[in-house]
Amino acid sequence: MTQLTAESVKRIREAYSKATGVPVSPEHFAAAFDLPAGAESDGVSGAAALALRYLSQGLPGFRGKLNEWSFPGMVGHHGPHQVLCRFWWPRFNAEIRFSHATSIISHVHWIDDPGERRTAILVQACQVFRLALPEPEA
Repeated sequence: MTQLTAESVKRIREAYSKATGVPVSPEHFAAAFDLPAGAESDGVSGAAALALRYLSQGLPGFRGKLNEWSFPGMVGHHGPHQVLCRFWWPRFNAEIRFSHATSIISHVHWIDDPGERRTAILVQACQVFRLALPEPEA
């Protein structure tokens, strides 16, 4: 059975707070991720421990030597295209399409939905890879 110590739960909460830029209390963290109330004093096991291990991937202090981005070329049914993957929290995958000599980030699939920070994260990706955001739909 997978188990995380109380100290590990606390480290993950602190890294999550750092990644989001928002202080998160132990109570709010437990409520947001459906953890037992005493997770930071008793630790967690089972599904809660697995969920926290998954959440910790890409958080500051847990990344190891994990690259932030991957921008591979892919060949699919409709010819070659590129996919942008962000491995640091908040993680996402996005298809890159080409339109009028411009590379546009599109079809974003959020692994960790950052809520109101979505646009800021995508703008950062566009700056790093010289991409354009899609035009807003009318």
